[in-house]
Amino acid sequence: MPLYMTLAGEFGYGRIFQTFNNVDLVSFSNWHVANASTFTSNIPKFHFYTYDGSISTINDGGFNMWNIGNYITLNGLTTASTIAYGTLTTTPQSGYGYFVSQAGVWPQVEFAYVRSGTLKWNNSGNPGTAGAIGSSNANSIGYYTTSNQNRYGTYWVNQKYGKLNPTICYVWFTIMQPNLGASITSVTDGRSVVTPPYPSYNQYMSLTGSNFIFCQMLFSVLDSNNYPSGYLIPDSNINSFITKYVQNAIINIY
Repeated sequence: MPLYMTLAGEFGYGRIFQTFNNVDLVSFSNWHVANASTFTSNIPKFHFYTYDGSISTINDGGFNMWNIGNYITLNGLTTASTIAYGTLTTTPQSGYGYFVSQAGVWPQVEFAYVRSGTLKWNNSGNPGTAGAIGSSNANSIGYYTTSNQNRYGTYWVNQKYGKLNPTICYVWFTIMQPNLGASITSVTDGRSVVTPPYPSYNQYMSLTGSNFIFCQMLFSVLDSNNYPSGYLIPDSNINSFITKYVQNAIINIY
């Protein structure tokens, strides 16, 4: 079965939902800044990467994580552009809005809602000097459902992990709830499991449809007892984080 058909089933195919006009990004942003780091215990040995670059990149995230990286690019709805950390914008007349969390908040999140159109989050940069040799890429996909608010969705994971540097783990995920009628008509998977030529890194996910919320997060782990090095974050840990995060998040749809 094509992925977009599977997603249609996951996202309420055959149900009757209300659509939405906008999402309150201010309330979500405030909640994320105040609460997001409390969920990092779901990712054992979480590496609190250093925000020390420009307003839109990490120069050195700590112990060879990034040497100028984590450039976040949004395109599909708007002209492709690198988004500065701490950006919060809404364009109700155009039916979408997006938020990129501030530097110094872990994990970093990008949150966007779409009434109709295409949205792609792209990440690029140099993963880190030591990690360029002997590291690996891995992809996975999963589904989550919260226990008390009937929010659910799909998540896609790309991880760069291995010797002598922290793991770089991007997670893209949708957020659905009963009053949000999502229709995902196509998915473009730009995640690669091939280690890119040094020093490049470029991964993305793209969705097209209507009435959906699409997010992205940056996780990292560092095991000080093993070289130190990063390692492949188990899917169960990622699922646990997203489930608890989405369950508790303040997401006002109107």
